[in-house]
Amino acid sequence: MLCLVLMALMGLATPLMAEDEIPEVNPFTGDAKAIREGRSWYRNSCSPCHGGRADGAGERGNGADLRKMQLGFRGFVQLVLDGRQIQGRTQVMPPWRGALKIDDIYRIGAYLETVAIDGANWKEGVKH
Repeated sequence: MLCLVLMALMGLATPLMAEDEIPEVNPFTGDAKAIREGRSWYRNSCSPCHGGRADGAGERGNGADLRKMQLGFRGFVQLVLDGRQIQGRTQVMPPWRGALKIDDIYRIGAYLETVAIDGANWKEGVKH
């Protein structure tokens, strides 16, 4: 209980999640309404870095090409929640935990599945 109170005071809307709490596959896959909402969230939150076509050519620099995602759905969600810094790159993926609700992250993933190219593994488990 105290943990939830502290998280609320700190503005963390999304509690810490264990990887096994995230579904193996996206519950919004193929849901037309969720895909539309995900596209809207993507355009407002993700496209400045990842580009309007999710190809990595954003106005703020070159982000990852999300059409080629190789992390699986769980890996995508964890990355969005926790962010990532790649050694040797000045640009970082900021953590979105607390800024985006978990279902909105799932909706963004459902949208990104629709723009994926051959070789992407959006509908598979985490690849290590």
